[in-house]
Amino acid sequence: MGKLKYLLLCPALLAFTGCVATQRDMLQMQSQMDDLNTNLNNMQKNQADLAVKMNDLSTGLNEFSENMKDITARMEKLAARLDEIDSGMNKRVNAIGQTIRKQQEEVETALLPAKIYNDAYSAFLNNSFDGSISGFKNYLSRFPDGDMAESAYFYLGESLYLKGHWKDAALAYATTLEKHPKSTRVPVVRLKYALSILKLPEARVLERFAALRQASTHVQCAKTKH
Repeated sequence: MGKLKYLLLCPALLAFTGCVATQRDMLQMQSQMDDLNTNLNNMQKNQADLAVKMNDLSTGLNEFSENMKDITARMEKLAARLDEIDSGMNKRVNAIGQTIRKQQEEVETALLPAKIYNDAYSAFLNNSFDGSISGFKNYLSRFPDGDMAESAYFYLGESLYLKGHWKDAALAYATTLEKHPKSTRVPVVRLKYALSILKLPEARVLERFAALRQASTHVQCAKTKH
């Protein structure tokens, strides 16, 4: 009898236990569904926020793109302006360079006669007569009517005289007298011209001829007296 009761109670206990387990599972499932719904809602909300942010970002990118276009246009204008300025500056620099070169050439041209003369005169003072002769000839060939032409002719004659070139020295002195007859050096130039002439071999022959002629005259005079 006892066993029979137990056997009858077992199915009931199992059914009750199954009902309890099923209810618990249902509650767990409901809880999981609630969590899932909550996560879904959060995801939807996040997606909405993300969509708003994407829209904002897209708007920002569009504005940035427009700003970049504007900046690019300004940069192109600025580059063109810089090219114009650079071109203008190059033209001005070239013009200034040409002006400076021209002025330098003018200055060098103005100073060249004095430089040639001074170099020749310096050579003369240092007893470098080959250099002084070359320098004075160079000056006179390029500036025959220059401000220092008179002195150049005179010191050319002096250089040639000191080198023993008597004929060329006489020619230089004669040219000085011819081209500058009012020079304060005229007395000295005449003397040096005469000395140069006397140094010539022809002058010595003439001197000897004159001496012989004078001696012959004296002999004839002596014979006449006797």
